[in-house]
Amino acid sequence: MPDALPEAATRRRSVPAVARLDMAPLTGHVGFLLRLAQQQVFDEFHRHFGQAGVTPARYSVLALLQANPDVQQGHLAEALRVKPSNMAVLLAEMEAQGLVDRRVDAANRRANLLRLTAAGHALYDELTPAILAMEQQVAHRLTPRQYATLVTLLAKLSPP
Repeated sequence: MPDALPEAATRRRSVPAVARLDMAPLTGHVGFLLRLAQQQVFDEFHRHFGQAGVTPARYSVLALLQANPDVQQGHLAEALRVKPSNMAVLLAEMEAQGLVDRRVDAANRRANLLRLTAAGHALYDELTPAILAMEQQVAHRLTPRQYATLVTLLAKLSPP
């Protein structure tokens, strides 16, 4: 009989912990499901681009500065729903890497205007096709119509 406990413990350890959990209390919660989906997408993003030091936040900054040169730093932080202090740290890193140029706004000397450098534009242009391809891989479980519906519904849940 003493051998039964180690065998049961070994069997328990071989089954992933999540497989033993009853997830029913959370399966109808939009926020929980969004977080799981986001985590899966971010994990995939990090697998593809993590070694290059590119994170979803960095790519988001590159994309918005590509489309909105000379945007105020505060407006960028607000658009990405990032705390201004966290945005300042991220931009300082990207500026040190030569990706972003930050200069004082002549109209409001307390604000910084941001734009991509040539290196920032080049990195954005290099990453975008691979990121779009990764997006397609992530959505492989959905039909094109389902994917379009998902994007539409997520946009409705996001504040303007």
